[in-house]
Amino acid sequence: MPVEPTLSHGEPMSAWSTLYVATTGLSHLEGIPPLPCQDAAGAASSPRPMLAVADGAGSSPASDLGARSLVAAMLRLAETLEVQLAWLLDADAEPDPEAVRQFSELLVRHARGTLEDLATELHRPVRDLRCTLLLVVVGHSRLLWLKVGDGEIVLERATPVTVREGEEPGLAPHLSILGERGKGEFANQTVFVDERLALEQTQHGCVSAAALTGIALLSDGAAEKLVSLDGQQVSGQLSHWLDDLRQGRLRQRDLVRRFYSEEFCRGTSGDDRSIALLARKMEAL
Repeated sequence: MPVEPTLSHGEPMSAWSTLYVATTGLSHLEGIPPLPCQDAAGAASSPRPMLAVADGAGSSPASDLGARSLVAAMLRLAETLEVQLAWLLDADAEPDPEAVRQFSELLVRHARGTLEDLATELHRPVRDLRCTLLLVVVGHSRLLWLKVGDGEIVLERATPVTVREGEEPGLAPHLSILGERGKGEFANQTVFVDERLALEQTQHGCVSAAALTGIALLSDGAAEKLVSLDGQQVSGQLSHWLDDLRQGRLRQRDLVRRFYSEEFCRGTSGDDRSIALLARKMEAL
């Protein structure tokens, strides 16, 4: 049997709060006939924090069904594999890169198989259901992430701020994204979960959860106003939402109102918008 790992159990997973919403874009609402929302989002805080967002391909007539099924299936899989995830994400020692690769391959196979099974049930080709996928699962020591296609994974970490002599040291939120733009042979192509998806078409990995205070998954419609095209700038609005969430002040209606506001819609494509948020209580740091 393998040696038991040294685990970091310094905080309960209940230190995290989640919220998610998917809204129909104005271009879909104003279509003739109107189109359904092709985005889906989901999150859970138990047995460990996890988030998922999927964005159905606009050219796929049943991608709304594919997106909803995929989000539910990936969150269920993460719950089912809790023991394996504990070894990967909670141990003090860094996981073997090959173990991370193998687990990511498992996620890709499950995503692919979920849409293949749904296609069989609906008597449709898989391409009718294809969608992008963002997935994050959080542990005590690190988080596991998977990105298939468009959208953004944003991390918020607490960073020390410079204070005057005699003042109490403070912390400020710092936002950054996971993943690279224009990477590899699939640069400038939108990748979807379908029957041909390979691990090499995805971006994935494990990163430290040190000083992590929040995570946001954004479909490309939501990211239009929140993340710059080059990924170098992230709107501070996300930190405001995350702070409201950890304080118990943020509701789904607040996000919906913001997504349909004139300011948010001006100059955008009118695409569907979905977001999944995970906020950590500051006292848990």
